[in-house]
Amino acid sequence: MNKDQTRRAAEGVLEPGEVVEQATQALVGSMQVGRQVAIGIASAIATAGLFSVTVSKKPEPIVLTTKRLLVMAMKNSFIDQADSKVRWEAPRSALRGRAHRLFISYALDLTDADGRPVSRMRFPFISRADAKALADALGPPPPTAKK
Repeated sequence: MNKDQTRRAAEGVLEPGEVVEQATQALVGSMQVGRQVAIGIASAIATAGLFSVTVSKKPEPIVLTTKRLLVMAMKNSFIDQADSKVRWEAPRSALRGRAHRLFISYALDLTDADGRPVSRMRFPFISRADAKALADALGPPPPTAKK
C-alpha cells in the first residue's frame, strides 16, 4: 500500500472543497496483551505444542484532509489496499496531536481540544516524519493534557 493509492481511495469520500493534505499508514489503537497470550496458549494446546500462533495488527491507511482525519478501511485482498470506506473519522478542529519516540517506533497520541486522550497511532521508525507532520498539522495538545 502506498501513499498515492491511499490518496486515490480517499477521493471518493471527500466533501466538496475538502483536499487531502497527507496520506500515510499506521497501527491505530492497541492490541491487548491478554488476548495475544490467550490465543498463543489456545493454539499451543490445540496443536499439542507443535504450532504457535501470534496475532498482530496491520497498518491502516490514515488520511488528513483540510476538514477531517480519516482512518480508511482495507480491502480484503492478497495485496494490502486502501478501500474507499471510512472506518473512523474526526473533525480536524477537534483533534490535537503529540508525536514522540517509543523504543523502536514513533507514536502519535491524539487528544481532543481539551486534552483528553482519543487514540494512539504507531508509526515505524522509518515513517517518523509522517508522525511529526501529522502532529504539527493538528497542533499541540493543551499544556494540561496527560503525557
